[in-house]
Amino acid sequence: MKPAQWWTLVISLAFVVGVGVTLVVDTYQNGVSLETIHKTVHVAIGAFGLTLYKKVGRSRAFVLANVILFGLVAFIGWSLPDFLGLAAFNRVDTILHTLVTLTGIIALSLRR
Repeated sequence: MKPAQWWTLVISLAFVVGVGVTLVVDTYQNGVSLETIHKTVHVAIGAFGLTLYKKVGRSRAFVLANVILFGLVAFIGWSLPDFLGLAAFNRVDTILHTLVTLTGIIALSLRR
C-alpha cells in the first residue's frame, strides 16, 4: 500500500473506533449535545475513509480533503481557542486536529 492508503486506513480506524467509543460514552453520560455532532462527524468521515483506502487515487483525495478540513479547524483552534465554546476548538482537540493535518501532509509528500 502507498502512504496515502496507510494514512487513510489508520486515521479512518482511529475515527471509527477511537472516536466512536468516546461518542457512545459521552452521549450515555451527557446526552445529545454539540459534542455528539462533532464526534459523529469524525465517525462518519472515518467510515467513509474505510470505503476508499484500497484505491490510491481516492485515498490521496481523501487525505487532501482531510488536510484542508482539519487544517482549517486546527488553525481556528490555535487562533481562537475555545471558539464559541465548542469542544472542537479546545486545546486537546486542536492538537489532535493538527496531528491529523501534519501526518496527512507527510503521507501526501511520500511517494513510493
